[in-house]
Amino acid sequence: MSIFNLTSSDFFMFLFISVINLYLIECGRVKRVIGGEEVACGTQNRVASLQNASNSQHLCGATLISPHIAVTAAHCVEHEPENYCLSLKNYCTDDNIVPPNAQVLEIIPHPLYSRFSGAHDIAVLRLLLELNDIKWLNDTVLPNSSFGISGECTMYGYGYRDVTRKELSNTLLSARLNLVSLDECTESLGQYVAPKYDSGMICAVGEEVDACQGDSGGPLICAGKLQGICAYGLSCGVPGIPGVYVSVGAHIQWLRSVIKNIQ
Repeated sequence: MSIFNLTSSDFFMFLFISVINLYLIECGRVKRVIGGEEVACGTQNRVASLQNASNSQHLCGATLISPHIAVTAAHCVEHEPENYCLSLKNYCTDDNIVPPNAQVLEIIPHPLYSRFSGAHDIAVLRLLLELNDIKWLNDTVLPNSSFGISGECTMYGYGYRDVTRKELSNTLLSARLNLVSLDECTESLGQYVAPKYDSGMICAVGEEVDACQGDSGGPLICAGKLQGICAYGLSCGVPGIPGVYVSVGAHIQWLRSVIKNIQ
């Protein structure tokens, strides 16, 4: 439907939703681990820091699928590939040794990604990673589907440790979350913020832990599989308020098709 065919009330509702979602993009859609625990080096090597290639500033999280492929949130990579690089900060190195870096060669966002609604907020990164030790990348973390996933999951990120101090974590942090239904998510976030049923998203909530600024694009791991990618939320660490994640299982056919073309 074209916006030119909307009634005046529908148009103002469309405008209201667009403004709300733009606010979330600027203020709350970039997420951080609040109240998380430090993760020992070498235990989650594939969880990377997506950085500004010119100054190494942390921007978002990302997850390596193979030595040549990573996934992140599409809203994290809206500029040209040369603007980004990945730092494998959880890879164990000696003191004063820079962690391995990967160059981003190509960015492939989901064709249905919408910056305004946040739907299908997923992108594949084609990488150049010069690293001999890649045995830890031999097993796949991609799920077969999203059917039947429930219970406790763990999210990982390098974002802010504390809301007030606004200091990024140099160490990978984790937080345990529980998946909730989209009905519960809508009840908590409201119909204009919660993801739509056809948006390819899921929701998860923790107890005094949450994802906020700096953790968008980072993984939500459930039973050893990458089931979610951190996308957005209303606030940070508010009891009972879930965060929104891209469902990897809902996009698995597209992901596998892109990965096959790259390889």
